[in-house]
Amino acid sequence: MNKKDRNVTDIPKLARQWLNSGRFFKWTSASEENKSFGELNIFSVQKGDGKKPPILMIHGYPTSSFDFMELFDLLSMDYFVCALDTQGYGFSDKPRNGYKYSIEDDARLVNYYINEVLNVRNLTVVTHDKGNSVGLALLDLYKNQNRYTIGHLILTNGNIYLPLANLTGFQKILLNRLTGPVATKFVTGKTLANRLNKTTHNITESPEKVRSNAFILGYQNGGQIQHDIIQYLNQRKHYEVQWLENLRNSTVPTTLVWGEEDTIAPTKVSDYVWANYLKVRTAQSNYWIIPGANHYVQNDKPEIVSKLIRRSFGEEVDFREISEEERPYSRMA
Repeated sequence: MNKKDRNVTDIPKLARQWLNSGRFFKWTSASEENKSFGELNIFSVQKGDGKKPPILMIHGYPTSSFDFMELFDLLSMDYFVCALDTQGYGFSDKPRNGYKYSIEDDARLVNYYINEVLNVRNLTVVTHDKGNSVGLALLDLYKNQNRYTIGHLILTNGNIYLPLANLTGFQKILLNRLTGPVATKFVTGKTLANRLNKTTHNITESPEKVRSNAFILGYQNGGQIQHDIIQYLNQRKHYEVQWLENLRNSTVPTTLVWGEEDTIAPTKVSDYVWANYLKVRTAQSNYWIIPGANHYVQNDKPEIVSKLIRRSFGEEVDFREISEEERPYSRMA
């Protein structure tokens, strides 16, 4: 986005604030299919003191780093909180006409961001939805490098084991190779934002938040590439067992944080991953359920999620001020 774009007057307030708080960097895909597309503009946000412990947040489908706005506010006084929009999402470029979107490329982008933009040596990684797949693919790159250490991986609601997932009819239409290219022509940022607000949040987002999310989702006609970017689910299906086995064998401490009322990635998904991959490994593992939270757990219950993130750093956190019915509980037994 150039300076002229930043001065557009019809950007909703929260979207403008998010845009103005971030910056762009250049990145080029290493995938053979994408070499002809050259440099892409990638949007990122960093908030807080760069000398404090870094937290990297990786967003899901079909949204962006904007998902973490509340967590940024809650954590950036004590931590260096960072996020980026992967290609095809948010304020980052959305190449089309044959561009090959992939989880592996997203992981390479995140690895570049850590090494060349943030230049940090130890960080915590928090992922959501599609970002879980990116985080798990990142573990493949991580084990073959020595430039940085992931001190903790926190996985939040997402379909990390597709056989137990409940994809919506809308997702299935967009994913299908016959219906997807047609349906995606009619998708707008407003369509996506309103649908997400009604189906994936227990606590309804404010009208201003929805307007801002719609603007960001629609940036560079983002609705028109939904068929292309949702193909990550096919990549997920192909690689998920390999990624989960890597997780089981990884030495990175890992915590599952799950909104209990998610119907798309229900707790049977996180229960399965816990029982078969995390509970049985030697590395530190934790599993927390948050009552009253839907798929976007970080938006429904940001204060509780922020406390669980702080807990991963060894902070003493107190849940006693939270009512018993809303209090997070451990499912580690």
